[in-house]
Amino acid sequence: MKASLTESFIHPYNTADYNNPWGFSMKGIRALGTCPKCCNPFKKDDKKGYFCPICLTHPERYLIDLFYKSERIRRATTLDGKTLRSFADAHGLLRQAQNEIDAHTFDPAKWKAKDRIDFRFSYQIDRWYKEKEDYMKKEKLAPSYVPKLFTYITHYYLPFFGDTDIREIFNPMIKDFAKQLPDRLSLKYQKNILDALRHFFRWLKEDRLISDVPVFKTIEVPEHEPNVISPETQAAILNLIPNEHKPIFTFLFNQGCRPSEVRALKWKDIQVDTVIIRRTWSACKLREQTKTKRIRHNLLFTGTLKSLPLRGFGEDFVFTHGKSVKRPYSHNYLNKIFSAATSQLGLKIELYEATKHSFGTHYVNNGISKDLLKEWFGHASIKSTEVYAKIKVVDAFRQIQNDKVVELKTVTKPSPSA
Repeated sequence: MKASLTESFIHPYNTADYNNPWGFSMKGIRALGTCPKCCNPFKKDDKKGYFCPICLTHPERYLIDLFYKSERIRRATTLDGKTLRSFADAHGLLRQAQNEIDAHTFDPAKWKAKDRIDFRFSYQIDRWYKEKEDYMKKEKLAPSYVPKLFTYITHYYLPFFGDTDIREIFNPMIKDFAKQLPDRLSLKYQKNILDALRHFFRWLKEDRLISDVPVFKTIEVPEHEPNVISPETQAAILNLIPNEHKPIFTFLFNQGCRPSEVRALKWKDIQVDTVIIRRTWSACKLREQTKTKRIRHNLLFTGTLKSLPLRGFGEDFVFTHGKSVKRPYSHNYLNKIFSAATSQLGLKIELYEATKHSFGTHYVNNGISKDLLKEWFGHASIKSTEVYAKIKVVDAFRQIQNDKVVELKTVTKPSPSA
């Protein structure tokens, strides 16, 4: 006997909602996950569907929720296993179910059997990784980040968790995982592994596959003390750089930008005495956004302006090398040139330290505020700026002491009348 609509679910063409802008009811359709920007739940609106009212984003996964003869059936995939990526997908599946009920062909076992959830860690971590790959292809994630996840999964996550049921992974198991990480790994690297794993479990909770995220022990990473060099040492290094490559290194030393951003500069970004930093290289791929997704307008210092190459067309890269075919600098080639010059001086220093770290430290010790440097570097947090701009306490107090001595001598100097 055919089930009535009240025994199954609300028909998509419910008369109460028939005149709404969608033309059909939103009942029986749920949005999965939260807003990827602010992490708030999606709101339901008869005109706009599910969306985040703050960020104006829309869900990327949906679920249908129906009752058939007092039995609840929920599906987040079509009958052939494809994820419901849009509201239209969910509505189509819901309508398919109603058509089968109307035709007396609805089989609850069929609708539930193919939607059985595989709770194995190995299966879910693979789903998570494929989603990250998807985001990378859509340029929502840096190409350099996803390969790191692949390393974490293959070398650390899968050997330990394997096919364990994700619902049975509790705090003690996470603690055991952290303990067995090889001692040869730096604390910073271990922290990155655990941070990514925590993100995976949060993703599981968003998909309602687990009720709570396990507790992760905080790894305290010792403060990194970067090597910092003076402008005089920078000049000595520059003297050892071949003339062909001097322009890009002059820019790096003078401007304190990320090497990946300088390599990505185009002539349309150089405007009179200003440089617009809006793109970067990531894993040999040019991205039309910076690491922090912020566009910055920085002053070009006089020394930088004088050292720029001959101007090219707007879409041409500012810094290129090669005799017959000019090509942009790669990360490895830039570091190779830098290492060859610093080794002649007996220096052991990274390019980042000699440029960005040294730039920030030099200016913060000469009175530039950290807030101003934060904007210059394009940091989202002042804590990031403090990594690149260290106040040298000894030098600061030495200067205060010298100023006091000068002041004291001025006060105690006898007057001419005496």
